[in-house]
Order: sequence, then structure tokens, then C-alpha cells
Amino acid sequence: MSSGWYQVAQNSVSSVTLPILFLQLGFTLGNVVGMYLAQNYDIPNLAKKLEEIKKDVDAKKKPPSC
Repeated sequence: MSSGWYQVAQNSVSSVTLPILFLQLGFTLGNVVGMYLAQNYDIPNLAKKLEEIKKDVDAKKKPPSC
């Protein structure tokens, strides 16, 4: 008769534990994929592109010299 409460407690724990396990597993795999992409994805040099844009804008502002 005393094993009844244990069965109920075990069922409630396993019904909570499985989604948390999947949540943790997804979070961990997401972090691993993110770190892999951060290391191997070629990010363009934004500072260099910004300098090129500034030069283009400055060149358009100046009148042509004859």
C-alpha cells in the first residue's frame, strides 16, 4: 500500500524531467552549433567597407576638377 505514493511521485518527476532534459539538450546543441559557426563563418570586415562607403560619399560631394 505504501508503494502507491512512490509510483505517483515517480510519474510526476519523469513527466517534468523529460522536457527539461530536451530543453537542456537543445540549448547545448544550439550553443555548440553557434560556436562552430562563429569560428568558421567568414565575416566581412565591416570597418573596411565603412571606409569605402565614406570615400564614395566624399567623392560624390566634391565637384569635378578640370
